[in-house]
Amino acid sequence: MELPERVKGRLAVLSAHLAAGDPVELGKGSPAIERWCTSADISAAPHGSLKGALTIVDERTGKKYEIPVSDDGTVKAVDLKKIATGKEDKGIKLYDPGYLNTAPVRSSISYIDGDEGILRYRGYPIEEMAENSTFLEVAYLLLYGNLPSESQLSDWEFAVSQHSAVPQGV
Repeated sequence: MELPERVKGRLAVLSAHLAAGDPVELGKGSPAIERWCTSADISAAPHGSLKGALTIVDERTGKKYEIPVSDDGTVKAVDLKKIATGKEDKGIKLYDPGYLNTAPVRSSISYIDGDEGILRYRGYPIEEMAENSTFLEVAYLLLYGNLPSESQLSDWEFAVSQHSAVPQGV
């Protein structure tokens, strides 16, 4: 489906203002967005590599399988598809009701450990963000990897306010 030209134009303006790689001039002589290194400790996984392999013996067929384990201790569910009883069998599928042990994506943006009650954004505990940060500070953190300085926050608030009006005709 082709987007209308006005939608393409609006998206281009927003993309230009919010591009992480290119600071945007707002007529104030300072960039709205500057890339900084994340200052929080974002290491949520245990230190050291968990890389290795699982050896699985299928008792149905007697076949032996090696399943790779990544540095962070995860196994690709699709690797288990090769464990099958024959040509008609489409392989093992994983059933995880409630997604209690499923990682749909690797993320440097958020870390969730429901068993331990941990939720972090870019390494910062969510409780700390809720108590000490504004919505726009957290949005900046999620998009650019660090909390904004005072001048960055001011420019960010200005940039967002310039694009927050509801378009005419809506």
